[in-house]
Amino acid sequence: MVKRKLDAGPVDVDVSIDVDYLKKQFDRFRDEFSGMRDKLSGTATEALDELSAYFDKNKFQAGVSAMGSEFDQLAGKLKGSSKDAVHRIEREVGERPIAGLAIAFGIGLLAAQFFRRP
Repeated sequence: MVKRKLDAGPVDVDVSIDVDYLKKQFDRFRDEFSGMRDKLSGTATEALDELSAYFDKNKFQAGVSAMGSEFDQLAGKLKGSSKDAVHRIEREVGERPIAGLAIAFGIGLLAAQFFRRP
């Protein structure tokens, strides 16, 4: 323990510093920091390895082409089902025009209520 007397103007201050305690605390801090650095660098390395495996050219390209073909199939189904729905609605409105007009009016009122500002 080091004791020093500081001249702080009209008031003298005794300052005692425990150098051994400070050294121990600094060493403990250095050890903890080193452990955290090792843990973080290991985690970063694992994450980079996983990304590299994910973006492996063969697997990535195969996944993209499979998704593209699935998207094309879904788009085709959507086009077909939307055309069927339009034809069915046209047929129903053609058979009952007043009911179609009433339904369109009701949908318009609901949309107006939904989008109305408070």
